[in-house]
Amino acid sequence: MRDKTKLLLRWGDFLIFFVIIAAACGIWIHLALLQTDQTYGEIWLDGELYQQIKLGNHTKQTIQLQGKAAEVTIEVDGRQMRFVESECPDHTCENTGWVSRVGQTAVCLPNRVMTKITGNTNDTDAVDMIVQ
Repeated sequence: MRDKTKLLLRWGDFLIFFVIIAAACGIWIHLALLQTDQTYGEIWLDGELYQQIKLGNHTKQTIQLQGKAAEVTIEVDGRQMRFVESECPDHTCENTGWVSRVGQTAVCLPNRVMTKITGNTNDTDAVDMIVQ
């Protein structure tokens, strides 16, 4: 006698596949809706709010400001921002790259300039508090 164990799919298997795909789509849509909340880019100079920018898909702006030690250039593009140029010794702020999610920051310590993304979010994993 031969062993006739074959992998056959039954209607219950298709039902399980459908439930898994539907749950994945529901989670994806929920996460996509969380990202539609309004976000703002903030620029802090020496511990005080210098400028707040409403971030959106068509926001493009270059901001130059005089930091504590030298001039700093910040670029805003859509829903993200970054340090483009800074006259500081190590250029760590430029190497940080784009910040785009609520709670992310980039700092130029020698010039005492900070960029920060803020806004409304329903994300339960978001940072509750940042202590300076």
